[in-house]
Amino acid sequence: MENEWYKKILGSLSMVAIGDALGMPCHDMTIDEIRKRFKGQVQTFQPSFADTRVHGNFGAARITDDTILTLAVARAYLENDGQLRPASLTACLFEGYKRALDAGYGGMFGPSTRRAMEALAAGRDPMKACLEEKHPMSGASNGAAMKIAPVGLVHPGDPDGAIQDAVTVCHPSHWTQTAIASACAIAAGVAEAMTPEADVFSVIRAALYGAREGESIGRGKARTVPLPSVAKRIELAVCLALKAEDAEAANRLFADVVGTGLPAYESVPTALGIFAAAAGDPRKCVIAGANVGYDTDTIASMAGALGGALKGFD
Repeated sequence: MENEWYKKILGSLSMVAIGDALGMPCHDMTIDEIRKRFKGQVQTFQPSFADTRVHGNFGAARITDDTILTLAVARAYLENDGQLRPASLTACLFEGYKRALDAGYGGMFGPSTRRAMEALAAGRDPMKACLEEKHPMSGASNGAAMKIAPVGLVHPGDPDGAIQDAVTVCHPSHWTQTAIASACAIAAGVAEAMTPEADVFSVIRAALYGAREGESIGRGKARTVPLPSVAKRIELAVCLALKAEDAEAANRLFADVVGTGLPAYESVPTALGIFAAAAGDPRKCVIAGANVGYDTDTIASMAGALGGALKGFD
């Protein structure tokens, strides 16, 4: 069983990075713009264009903040014998951020993460800063869900344990019920995908459970913001996936109906919809994510994390 877990962990983390790098040059584009600029669907690693807002002039196969912060969460577990300690987690996240910032790539980080890291650098409590925010979208982006895969990987078959740790990961930067629900959805889905009997729909059911539990926890402990239910939008995305004739038609529906942007209530449901439409196939997950438009690197990375954990590295 340990050998199978190893393959699943390696598969998930590999697809986080592959999805991130595959989707990187397509960031901020529409489905049609991706097809036009890359002369068809992106199915191999490509460099970004110079005029890209976030990842301008990045070389092919380049990872971004999705992978950097995912590995930071993994490192926090490794440094504490498999336990998640808030202080160690925060230090690992800040180290990953600072290294990228010092290399001149600070612009790749999302607004909520960047504000939290700036608060830490100034000696302030980032969670307090998040609670004091007034804008509904502050702390409600996908920055928690995008780095959450290691939480599911260390809780095989234990969605409740994954949910508990996912809430901890949300503390520094994404302390809203929307972000917590989205992070718990991916964490619980990955935890289920780690089991030998898992299939696509058991993973989706676990993700829905995580989203509902996460939203309930968030409403009780964090800042409640007037944004859509992540769980209900996951249901919508999966219904659209089942309705679509093929992956391209599914992507059009996700882009037009669910959304593919930075808000957690858009990109996380779309990632789960892509996972359903791809029947959990990791390669199909990351290719669909890279071509769905807008926050392509994050969507491909999250869908890849689920598919890689379900199918394994082989």
